[in-house]
Amino acid sequence: MGETTLHIQVRDMLKRPVFRKAEVLASDRALERYVRWVHIMEVPEVGDLLNGGELVLTTGIGWQEGEQQGLSFLRQLIARGAAGLCMELGDHTKLQLGAMKEIAVAADFPLIWFHEQVRYIDITQDLHFTLIRSHQRMIAELDSLTTSFNQLLLNGDGVQPLLRLLSRTTGYAVALYPLEGEASAVPYCPPEQLETRRQDWFLQRSLAGEDIPNVMQLSDNTLDVISMPVQALDYTFADLVLMHQMLTDQDSSIPIKPSDEFVIQALERCAAAIAQDWMRTKYMEEKRRYKEDMWVIDWLNGHHYTKEIHEYVSTVNPLLATSKATIILFDSNPAYTDSLRLQKLLIQRNIVARSVFARENFTLYSTVLNHQIILIILDPLPGSQRKSSLWRCIEQLQQHEQEQTHCLFSGLIGISHNCTDLSRLKDSLESAKETLRIQKDIGVMQQPFYSNLHCYRIIASMKQSGNLDDFIEEYLGPLIRYDVEKGGQLLRTLKQYLVLCCSKQETATALYIVRQTLYHRLDKIEALLGEDYILPEKRVAIELAIYAYEYVHGPIA
Repeated sequence: MGETTLHIQVRDMLKRPVFRKAEVLASDRALERYVRWVHIMEVPEVGDLLNGGELVLTTGIGWQEGEQQGLSFLRQLIARGAAGLCMELGDHTKLQLGAMKEIAVAADFPLIWFHEQVRYIDITQDLHFTLIRSHQRMIAELDSLTTSFNQLLLNGDGVQPLLRLLSRTTGYAVALYPLEGEASAVPYCPPEQLETRRQDWFLQRSLAGEDIPNVMQLSDNTLDVISMPVQALDYTFADLVLMHQMLTDQDSSIPIKPSDEFVIQALERCAAAIAQDWMRTKYMEEKRRYKEDMWVIDWLNGHHYTKEIHEYVSTVNPLLATSKATIILFDSNPAYTDSLRLQKLLIQRNIVARSVFARENFTLYSTVLNHQIILIILDPLPGSQRKSSLWRCIEQLQQHEQEQTHCLFSGLIGISHNCTDLSRLKDSLESAKETLRIQKDIGVMQQPFYSNLHCYRIIASMKQSGNLDDFIEEYLGPLIRYDVEKGGQLLRTLKQYLVLCCSKQETATALYIVRQTLYHRLDKIEALLGEDYILPEKRVAIELAIYAYEYVHGPIA
């Protein structure tokens, strides 16, 4: 909800009895200014005393020291965004009135003066009372508008009635530009033209950056475009836009143009109503998908044939029949041991996740199995696994959860290999599980794809078969025992030497030792492992053993 301020237009203010004897110099544009407060000022220097929108009352008593002080005072008010100047004519103000009129006319600034003494306390009290009453009336109108939006929601007729009510209330043309799906507009606009407008709007917004203002002005006091993001679950799924052109008298039934303040507040309430309608629709869709959950679980367990799977996914998109599948597996969270509660939370998060993956042309299926969230990502585009696009989607989901109480997508993750045969999705799930298991041994990977595990897949298999310790002992045992007994650095030296492709100079530099010390260590390594330790076939096994040692004991320090 934007900040609600009190205001009254200058033309309406001048109709108040307290200004009956006033003389006014104000253009049509000056009369359209809004007064947000009344302030008495007698100091010649304005400085930071004003916030903008104030009607300033003065007797000009502080102008006696120079003929130009009144002109300077007026220029300062205009620069600070004051709504107008009201002054009492006296000997020191009459002399500057002519020049002040010229400045006011040039700036479309309201200038009001009294030829006789006036009680500013009466003006202040009257306008403040009027401002507060105007504010209360606007709040009442907005509350009534909210009630109308809620009633339309209960009718279940979608967003079009909401847009019509917003347009009828504000007098502006309205457009709803969703990130996905068809745009809507009031008054009616042909689909082709509306789609062009939507693309132009998204281009304009992207050029302006993420911090595009909700209200953009082309000229002073004239709203060009008013936009409001439509959000649910901290996710923006559409833009609600009011066009700068007002509707014709035939299109709009409002007697007078509403204030910009009222229009923005009405826009916020309409955006909230649209978000509620969107949430209700998406929630029902996810509930329907939840009923289909058993089919997906059977798919993961390998109980469906290829033809069945192709028929099932083709109902969403025919291209999915020849798509590739990737499984994203999220490790179980002790906070969500209640499967039903986890499913309910996942229904909500899937609303956002489905949109995030769809932007990269992925199709999402999801389920919960053994308290673990499983996302099945189908990619209809040809080629290898689009790892960067997949990871970008995951990062967006995690960023979305940063302000959430419940985090489903921010724990340990395992991403499977690329599965081209959709009937073998069970194998893909196993590779995702293995990626999770290996990370619990080696630590969290920066991008936990199964294809990034490399030699760790071999090491994990050896550990599972019970051969890992024997393998490490066979190739590194003498070095390990020597380092323990003598306090040596042979294992670390060997690792660095092999990493640097057996470059003695680079190895000595990396270890911060002189080359003579390195030569001594290499001689000792050769004596313990054999002269053939550097031959390709044995070197590969030794390097694998080093990774296996770190897999079990942690990094070699």
